[in-house]
Amino acid sequence: MKKLSALLIGILFVATAMASAQVVPLFKFELGTSVCYYNLKFDDDTESLDYLNIPIRFGWYFWKGLELEPEVQVFIPMTEGAEMAYLLQGHLLYNFGRGGIVPFIGGGAGIGNGLPFYGVIEGGTDYKSFLYVGMAGVKFMIGNSAAIRLEYRFNRFSWESPFALEKEWGNLHNVLVGVSVFF
Repeated sequence: MKKLSALLIGILFVATAMASAQVVPLFKFELGTSVCYYNLKFDDDTESLDYLNIPIRFGWYFWKGLELEPEVQVFIPMTEGAEMAYLLQGHLLYNFGRGGIVPFIGGGAGIGNGLPFYGVIEGGTDYKSFLYVGMAGVKFMIGNSAAIRLEYRFNRFSWESPFALEKEWGNLHNVLVGVSVFF
């Protein structure tokens, strides 16, 4: 994990230096999505859990590089018997520059009906979760109105489930790759 963090910090540093020299027209909105596939299999069990995670984001650039970005994450179970989970999040991002490579940092919070369980989100109607999010990433512009988005997220979760006696806390690290369209 330390090597991944050092690599992402290095990419952000280089991208910040390059972004100041490149100019792209200002946009007001950003629509983006990513797709993540999770698979969980225990060593002593023959059954595995499969989830497809689809976050959908809509960003609004309201002042210079500041962007308000609500997001819905839907965790679709691909294993029979598992329940679908969702997370509703709100992020505040700062985008460094408007060039061909745009690094960003941000944070936010969210609620949902899922909890992290060995790298996947286990959900159900009786689950309640709250999370804080810290993120950093880079948008690589493709033409004038699209980008490939690479980001790292640190999530600090609290959750309550029917099986827990009290509220529990945990951490979840994510690396997301997706696309964005600007208009």
